[in-house]
Amino acid sequence: MNVGDLVEFKCIGAGKTDNPPYSKDGEWRTGVILAKRKMRLDVLDILYKGHVFVALVDNCRLVGEV
Repeated sequence: MNVGDLVEFKCIGAGKTDNPPYSKDGEWRTGVILAKRKMRLDVLDILYKGHVFVALVDNCRLVGEV
């Protein structure tokens, strides 16, 4: 996964953009990778619905991969 890739991800924090809020928790969301960082764990900064969310790499997959 690289910056600019389209990914599907799971992130509880992204639920605040749902209508009603958190109604799609546990579902895959689609966003664009803005940055890839290594803290204690590998994380991605993902642009989703105009907001940036941080998700673990393990909770992300490239669009089209199963």
